[in-house]
Amino acid sequence: MKYEGIEVVIFGQHCLNTLGQIRSIGALGICSDVIWVSSDQHSPKGSRWIKQFKAFSSFEDGLNYLVENYTDIKKKYFISTDSDEVVSLLDLQYDKLKDRFIFFNAGENGKLSLFMPKFNQCNLAEKQGMRIPKSELVKRGELPKILNYPIFTKSPSSKGRWKDNAFICHNTDELKTAYNTISTKTVLLQEFVEKKNEIAIEGVSINGGQEIYAPIQGEYLRIKEGTFGTWKKNEVYYLGDNLLSKIKNTFQEIGYSGVFEIEFLKDKNDNMFFLEINFRHTQYNHALTRMGVNIFQVWIDSILQGKLCLESVKRIKTPQTVINDPKDFRTYVATGQIGIKQWLKDMRSSDSYYMFDKEDPLFVMRYVARSLYIRIKSRIKSVL
Repeated sequence: MKYEGIEVVIFGQHCLNTLGQIRSIGALGICSDVIWVSSDQHSPKGSRWIKQFKAFSSFEDGLNYLVENYTDIKKKYFISTDSDEVVSLLDLQYDKLKDRFIFFNAGENGKLSLFMPKFNQCNLAEKQGMRIPKSELVKRGELPKILNYPIFTKSPSSKGRWKDNAFICHNTDELKTAYNTISTKTVLLQEFVEKKNEIAIEGVSINGGQEIYAPIQGEYLRIKEGTFGTWKKNEVYYLGDNLLSKIKNTFQEIGYSGVFEIEFLKDKNDNMFFLEINFRHTQYNHALTRMGVNIFQVWIDSILQGKLCLESVKRIKTPQTVINDPKDFRTYVATGQIGIKQWLKDMRSSDSYYMFDKEDPLFVMRYVARSLYIRIKSRIKSVL
């Protein structure tokens, strides 16, 4: 067996992101162990490709379990992640973990964490010649000193419930109102660029950025200003060698090895502004696998070969669409913005989904049942 002696541990906290990894790894004939620290109401428990599921109340407890229980020196333990918290946790323990585990890293203890704040990422991207929105880092409650309104508020990093801290503010009063909700002590303020779309490039960086593979880029088919897209078209990367070279230089300077997503904002004039890098899997992982590019497999094969290995990529089926089915339904159908007939038509035309998978029906049934339970419980509580 090609992957004999290999065990995969997914250290996750976001249900559908972790689920996509479970399914992509399952396509290799490998059932994953899952170390779960919940931040969602749902968990991926119930997927047919889970070998063992362990839930913990803190990341530290999950890490302790990992270190204490995966000790067979005859095995190679690959750790796959879905959140910045876990990436940083492993990065800060790099020296202790590197001899026993294989995970996304920058080759030094704590180095990757230095490049996870968005402000630092923007500075690095600008150094490599990428266009960035003007920005400044302030303490929560402080007014901008450089930027003019409108401005966009962001969390300094993608940790925790960072999406809850995103607001478009057209004046000082709106910014002060946003500060009442924002949870982080520091806030990244950026010039508001009128968004036509967002572009995300998915790939893998090998040997500290010496080789990169960025086969897929995606843009949204359904996105509103001030919100995150829910329906996306993925296709073969076509943005050119110049941008690819800048991306490669960025990863070389970081020394990054692992799976990545790099995001750009496209304005009404089709100018591209760097937004951020995710040093981890995203929720599009399984959609890429459906297209013929199993990013996890490319990463694991490249680690085993010691160089970029694309033997698993036979044919890329492009373009393809992927829909965040539960969120798209809540955002558009439940609010009456899209009729159920149109939504079902969009679903049928999509090539893959975040949740639905006919090969993994038990998870889908469990997800729907738990959603109903949560809704009923919430209504009972509101009555009482």
